[in-house]
Amino acid sequence: MQYFKETTVNTKNPDKINAVIMGRKTWDSIPKKFRPLPGRLNFVLTKNPDYSSDWCVSLPSLEKCMEIIQLNPSVENIFIIGWARLYNEALKSSDLEKIYLTKVKWEYNCDVFFDSIPNNFILEWKSEKQEESWITFKFKVYNKS
Repeated sequence: MQYFKETTVNTKNPDKINAVIMGRKTWDSIPKKFRPLPGRLNFVLTKNPDYSSDWCVSLPSLEKCMEIIQLNPSVENIFIIGWARLYNEALKSSDLEKIYLTKVKWEYNCDVFFDSIPNNFILEWKSEKQEESWITFKFKVYNKS
């Protein structure tokens, strides 16, 4: 979680802020005491037009969300942090410049998957293998070539 926070919070430019976009289930999975994610603008995508929260902006689509974010000149970077359909939609965007990927080595009973990294992205950096409790993971960063 420390790496995630360091990556998504803008500490280099005090006049700018980063935005995080997630699906409603990802938002709901964040413990209430950590919502909204501090130091970031929080956007939640949901199909439910009646959904609202005091701590985030809820919108129906990534397209609408990007329109709103682009109206705010203080936003420096935009991070998509959860919802497989949202990740896969973003992977097709010509605006995508960088992919931060956490690779977790563990057996999960999953029914949701992340599409492959586009061919026009190259691995820029990867961390050494790390362990926390019983889980092994690596961080990887891909840049558009």
